[in-house]
Amino acid sequence: MYSTFHHEIAKARVADFHEESQRDTIGRAARKSRGTPKNKPARPAPRFPVAAARRMLTILGAHA
Repeated sequence: MYSTFHHEIAKARVADFHEESQRDTIGRAARKSRGTPKNKPARPAPRFPVAAARRMLTILGAHA
């Protein structure tokens, strides 16, 4: 009787592993397809000029 239960439990575990594997495959495909949009550059423009301009406006505004 033990071998019958063991066989059924083993079949259930294999089915769970297949289902989990399929979910992982779908998840990986979804993450891979997201990527970067075509109209957006991969690297954003440097923010240094913007930060420097804000700092200058702050300094000038504080002394005005």
